[in-house]
Amino acid sequence: MKPYEFFEHTADIGVRVYGRTLEELFVHAAGALYEVQGRFELADRRLLKIELTADSTDELLVRWLSELLFRLSAENVVFQHYRLQFPDPRRLVAQMEGGAVNFERSEVFEEIKAVTYHQLSVQQTPDGWTATVIFDV
Repeated sequence: MKPYEFFEHTADIGVRVYGRTLEELFVHAAGALYEVQGRFELADRRLLKIELTADSTDELLVRWLSELLFRLSAENVVFQHYRLQFPDPRRLVAQMEGGAVNFERSEVFEEIKAVTYHQLSVQQTPDGWTATVIFDV
């Protein structure tokens, strides 16, 4: 199963994400978010634990990706390893390992301004999970 594929969207970037489990779906969505923005080398190592809640799994995915986007935009931190737990489909407990970006050794591509709700969907399928997300660039 491929983790994700990008598709054209007017002035934005769309991605379809796949995963055998909800955890894998969210990890693959993080990979797509970072791939759009660049190839990052880390200057240090950090651990972070976060908890997110939402009214739906769709909204939880947006909150997850928005949290990662905020950490990169505001703190110059990216994450590469994740341990995700879903006590229920609307709550996420994430332990993440990453670090500060070494911009001298990184390659920056696009800046994502926001993770949108436009055409957002998260669905369980016979093969696992699939999601559609649009990034505002």
